[in-house]
Amino acid sequence: GRGGDGGGGGSSGAPVEGGPPKAEVVESKARQSTGEKTWRAEINMPKNDRFNYDGRARTMCVRGPLRIDRDQAYKDAEDITEAARDCDTAKVKALARKLLSNNVS
Repeated sequence: GRGGDGGGGGSSGAPVEGGPPKAEVVESKARQSTGEKTWRAEINMPKNDRFNYDGRARTMCVRGPLRIDRDQAYKDAEDITEAARDCDTAKVKALARKLLSNNVS
């Protein structure tokens, strides 16, 4: 089955609106060399405290490394979500960099 709760129900108890961002696992392009499917964790983090002209906060997408093991991508997503709990974009980007540098194969 699929990992994660799929965003439905909201059983975590935290309010969805205005709560900390959550990382999601997305399927990425297959590796050209082997044709294997790859997955990566992604999270949309608030960017600064500036707002767009329409009043919405700007966000930036922080991505983890490509994984051929979907479970590893979900583990990355958990770690990234944990780092995002206090909405510290710098902390999330630092973790993503660390994951990426540890992923050199």
